[in-house]
Amino acid sequence: MNKLLNTRLSLILLIVTLIYVNPSQSQISNTNIVEIEQGTLKGISFSTHREFLGIPFAQPPLGSLRWNSPVAAANFNTSVYDATYGRDGCPQVCNLPAGVCPSTYSEDCLYLNVFTPIIPQELTEPLPVMVFIPGGRFEMGAANTPLYNGSVFCNSSNVILVTINYRLGVLGFLANDGFKGNYGFEDQILALQWVQNNIKAFGGDNSQVTIFGESAGGSSVALHLTCPSSAGLFSKAIIESNPFALPMKTDAQFKTLAGKFAKALGCDVNDLNCYYAKTADEIVIAQNSSENYFDVFAPILTFLPWTPIVDGQLITDQPLALMEKGQFHKVPVILGTVHNEALIFVASIAENISKLEFIGGLIDIFGISNELKIYKLYENQMNSTNYLNTLSAIGTDYIFVCPTRNAASHLSNSGVDVFLYQFQHITSFNVYAGQFAQCADAVCHGLELPYVFDTASQDGYTFTAAEQQLSLQLMNYWTNFAKSGNPNQGLPVPTQWSTYNSNTDEMLIFQTPPFIQSGYLSTYCNYWDSIGYQNGW
Repeated sequence: MNKLLNTRLSLILLIVTLIYVNPSQSQISNTNIVEIEQGTLKGISFSTHREFLGIPFAQPPLGSLRWNSPVAAANFNTSVYDATYGRDGCPQVCNLPAGVCPSTYSEDCLYLNVFTPIIPQELTEPLPVMVFIPGGRFEMGAANTPLYNGSVFCNSSNVILVTINYRLGVLGFLANDGFKGNYGFEDQILALQWVQNNIKAFGGDNSQVTIFGESAGGSSVALHLTCPSSAGLFSKAIIESNPFALPMKTDAQFKTLAGKFAKALGCDVNDLNCYYAKTADEIVIAQNSSENYFDVFAPILTFLPWTPIVDGQLITDQPLALMEKGQFHKVPVILGTVHNEALIFVASIAENISKLEFIGGLIDIFGISNELKIYKLYENQMNSTNYLNTLSAIGTDYIFVCPTRNAASHLSNSGVDVFLYQFQHITSFNVYAGQFAQCADAVCHGLELPYVFDTASQDGYTFTAAEQQLSLQLMNYWTNFAKSGNPNQGLPVPTQWSTYNSNTDEMLIFQTPPFIQSGYLSTYCNYWDSIGYQNGW
C-alpha cells in the first residue's frame, strides 16, 4: 500500500512540475521541460509556439569578470531553471524608439531567448536556427524587448529563433592600456557557441545556423563573417543596415575617448581599482558624458563612439577591407539597407543646416577637392534654405548604401551567393514620431524591423493589409534563406530574387509589392567607390 501511495505521490509531483499556469496569458497550455548542458529548464508553451526566456549563456560579468572575457555559464543551481520570463538588459541610457529599450537593466545581463514553433513529438529532422544580434550603436538595446518578440516569426516560418544580449558601451568595449576591449563581441561568440552546444535540445540543427542583425547588430554580423574565431559557428549571414563606412576603432583611436571617459568617471586613466569601484550607473553616466565630444580631425568617429577594437588578433582589420581581400567565411549572405538611413543621425545634430554648415561638413570629412565634386554630384537634391535632406542623402549613400553594394561585389567576386536589397516602403505609422517628425514621410534607420518580426502590434501599431503582406513576404525571404541559402525556395515569395553580381548590379526593392531594380544609385556609388570609405577617420 505504501509503495502504491508513494508512486501516486510521485506522479502528482511530476505533473505539478510539468504544469505552469499564468493567468495573464490565456493561450498558455503547459510548460516545456528541456535538458541542456547546464541542467533542466522550464519554458512556456503557447498554442502556436514555445518560449524559453532568460537563459544564461555566461556567468554574470561582475566583480573580477567586469572588463574581462566572458566565462561560460555554470550549471543551474536549482533542480529546474525558470525560463518563463525575460531577464534584464545590459546597462545603458536608451533613447531608441519604444519597443527597443529594455524596461530594466543590470550588469547581470548575459542571457538569451529561444523561440520555437510547436515541434512534433517525433521530429523527422531538426529545424534551421536563426540567431539575432540586436543593434543600438553598441550601447543601447536588448534582446528581451517587444520589437524582437519571436512568436510570429518562428511559428509562421517553422524555424527556431534565438535572440541574445551582449555587454554594451564602456562595459563591453572599453580599450586602453589596462583593458583590451572586445568584451561585448566575445559575449556574442560565447552565445553562438552556446547555440552550437545546446540548440539540439530545442529541436534545432546546429549545422544550419543563420546569424542576422541590424545596425550595430549588422556590424557584428560583418565582424563574425571576417573573424577567424567565429569559424564554424554559423552557416549563413544576414547584414541589415550596417554602416560600413563607420570604422571599428583601433587602439590609437580609442585613446582620446578612453581618457575622456576616465576623467568623467573621476579616475586616473591607469587606476584600474578606481574603475572597478564604480557602480554600473556611474559608469554609464560617465560614458554618455565623455562620448559627446567632436574631433574635427576625425569627425566620422563621433557617430559610433564605442565599438569593437581592431586588435590584430580577434579582429584583424575592418570588415570591408577583409572582404576586399577575400578573407571571410565563405557562406551565403543577404545584405542591404533602408532608403533614408542617415536621416535621424543628421537630424539629431541639427534640423536646419545652412549652406555654410553643409559645405564646412563636406570639407571636414572629405577635403576641399572632393567637396567640389560631391557638391556637383548632389546639386539636384539641394534646398537653398535647408541642406538637411541633402546631407542625409550623402550620409545614407556614403555610410550605408554604397559601401554595402561594395561589400556585395567583393563577396560575390569570391564565389559566394549574395542577395542585395533595399527597404523602401514608407510605413503608415511613424515609430520615431516623438523624436523625428521627418520619418513620417521617409524610411528611417531600423524601420524594416517590425516587418522582419511582424511585431508592429507589440508596440501598439497596426499594419495596413498591404504592409501585413509585405511583412509575411520579408519573413519568408529571410527564413527560406535560413533553410536553404536561397531566399526564393520554400515558402511563397512574390518576386524571384537574383544573386548579386557587379555586372547586372541587381537588388530587390522591398515595396508593396517588391520588385527587382538594376543600377540603383550607380553613379553615386561609383564615385564613392573611387574615393574609398576611409574618409573622416
